[in-house]
Amino acid sequence: MDINLAEGVGIDAQSVVTGRGCAIGQSGSGKSYLAGVIAEGLCKAKMPFCVIDTEGEYGALKKVFNIIVVGGDNKDIDIGVDFHSLFEASIANDIPVVIDLSDSMDKVSVANSALEALYKTEDRERSPYLVIIEEADIFAPQIVSSRYNVVEEISVRGRKRGIGLFITTQRPAKVSKNVLAQCSYGFVGKLTIENDLNAIRVLFSDRGRLALVTRLEVGEFVPFGTAKEERFKVKSRISQHSGETPSIWNVVQKNSRKSSIIGMLMGQGTTEEKAPKSRGIQEIDALHMAFDKEAATRYAERIMKRKFIIFGDATEKIGAVELRYLPFGLCSIRIPTSRRNEYLEYACLFNRRYELTKVGERIGYLTATDAAKHPKNSYKEYLIKGGLSVDRIKAQKEEVINGRMDMKRIKNSVMKFFHSAALTDLKIIYIPIYSITLREGNRIRVFTIDGLRGKPIVT
Repeated sequence: MDINLAEGVGIDAQSVVTGRGCAIGQSGSGKSYLAGVIAEGLCKAKMPFCVIDTEGEYGALKKVFNIIVVGGDNKDIDIGVDFHSLFEASIANDIPVVIDLSDSMDKVSVANSALEALYKTEDRERSPYLVIIEEADIFAPQIVSSRYNVVEEISVRGRKRGIGLFITTQRPAKVSKNVLAQCSYGFVGKLTIENDLNAIRVLFSDRGRLALVTRLEVGEFVPFGTAKEERFKVKSRISQHSGETPSIWNVVQKNSRKSSIIGMLMGQGTTEEKAPKSRGIQEIDALHMAFDKEAATRYAERIMKRKFIIFGDATEKIGAVELRYLPFGLCSIRIPTSRRNEYLEYACLFNRRYELTKVGERIGYLTATDAAKHPKNSYKEYLIKGGLSVDRIKAQKEEVINGRMDMKRIKNSVMKFFHSAALTDLKIIYIPIYSITLREGNRIRVFTIDGLRGKPIVT
């Protein structure tokens, strides 16, 4: 599905949710308005996302779409919400979240807390989820006082956890180059400051397009990294400012899930549909777990930072060691040999992003796009000879990640990798993993290891 930005100008919603993009322009150029159009498109597509809103400009979405606003004048819930539970509910129920920081005294701390919670949640969930960050120069500045920045971390490593990123800024020269360099597509509005023009020079292949930026009108943008790269004027939004009359979309988009989620977050109950946490036991088919929680805890103790290399006291504390079961599609396939009527039987795994998955010394993933760039033999190591030993086990429901996988998409993925293969069997199985959180003051480190051999998961 495309998100329509202007007449004849669109961008694939899936690419937005999982990619890295930006809207750049001086104050009043319309960059936040453009980001709002993208947010509306995602709401219509029912794709969850989060907005770090510095000025309370996204609260108007609430009049038209089914979203949760945290903080600000239009809040559904206070800024002190448990962000972990919030994002679990957002992901499980496909409901967008707006975090309104307009009244917050320390916007950076609140945003960092929210984004760290999302990063940790997606380390388990790995479900496509976009983060829109207004005024990125505030949250990911070029000059920083600390080596670690959660926005930079998301820009570089978030993709493999399913987290997309879209930033806006009026001062690209002040945004971290690590973040800006990750943007594979974007939209540049009017800019006239020389430092900012120099900062975006790398985004354009010719000087003519760069010179055009200085002459743009309000609402006009020059795109890069998109199918069409001609100047365009962004279309009107569905949701307007607070005084506008709600449109028919208000009737179409509202549903009953939001109130139950807010009630759960405020401690008044639990969600009734697709609840991220539920009590009880669930029977699942899982690969044999040889690495138990006690072994995972010992692993965490070994990797903690210490004052001295040998015999030093640990400077970090173990925040959590959590067991989760990730769903995968287990496929049995037959690949023809050079001899007539002769086949070789293999098994293969696909994760929830429909990437081919390797289970060996370490768990690793391969996309169809990457595989197409290499010789066919390069991904034979992902084939499993002799099948896998799967056990029927009983797991706590809160440990089991929702297994929403499209069987048809798995079948199509098999064909992308193994063109001549025949799919003989397909079922959902689970792989046990441990999410380990280490804390040192207000800093956290998050590691994911598999429960098969206790090896870090390569993503």
